Amino acid sequence: MEIIRLALEEDLAGGVDVTTDWLVNPDLKGEAWIEAREDAIIAGLDVVRDVFLAVDNDLMVTPLCEDGARVRPLNRVVSVYGRANAILKAERTALNFLTHLSGVATKTSELVDMTRAYGTKIWCTRKTTPGLRRLEVAAVRAGGGDTYRDNLYEKILVKDNHLGIMGGMEALVKKVEHDPDALLNLEAGKVEVASLYELEVAVKMGWKHILLDNFAPEQVREAVERYGKTVALEASGGITTKNIQSYAATGIEAISIGQLTHSVRSVDFALEVDWSVK
Repeated sequence: MEIIRLALEEDLAGGVDVTTDWLVNPDLKGEAWIEAREDAIIAGLDVVRDVFLAVDNDLMVTPLCEDGARVRPLNRVVSVYGRANAILKAERTALNFLTHLSGVATKTSELVDMTRAYGTKIWCTRKTTPGLRRLEVAAVRAGGGDTYRDNLYEKILVKDNHLGIMGGMEALVKKVEHDPDALLNLEAGKVEVASLYELEVAVKMGWKHILLDNFAPEQVREAVERYGKTVALEASGGITTKNIQSYAATGIEAISIGQLTHSVRSVDFALEVDWSVK
């Protein structure tokens, strides 16, 4: 995986760790493990394994649980056996992936739990760390969430800047009226609206999936009451752990929230070692 290669290059130009190479006998072998230091939902075990193996393919790396597992402090999540110097060289890069991705999964799980009673879907957005989107979206899924789209090339999402450049919703109406591909895009794609008026226009156009951007909870409730039985509605913008239940209680089908990936707190894990093992 290219992202692993780039991450390791930040630490190991040419495979060199001057401290470990100076102090640790290259023939010394032992056991290490990664353990949780707080409650968490695990994500990123495959990439942790691949980091260790990228440094030394002879290491024995054994995940002790699966992505999506709930762990407590001191629970071991990965064991590693092999050359000590390789384990130490891979340690920080492996932990950086694990702590961040498990942070994403843990926050997602928290929001899923907060909205479970309402049946609301929790989605992430494309506000991801450059180069890490595939891993972060997988972490969201490990936490019980999902995403509408991973990229720009698979699904249509007409956003405010598209409408601004075109000339507003009225221009989109004209585009739809004269576009032979419009029916497919209306049924499979999604349009973002900023008001109840734009929502009404979008529904009349034939959109089946509509994103309510920066609606207050009471506006979302009205939108759901008017159109929730005929179109799929999603809310986004300004939604946090403090108000997410107010949005979920409106009956909205899905909530997308950038916080899952762009500002999540990493979870604390540590690597411990036992070089007495032969």
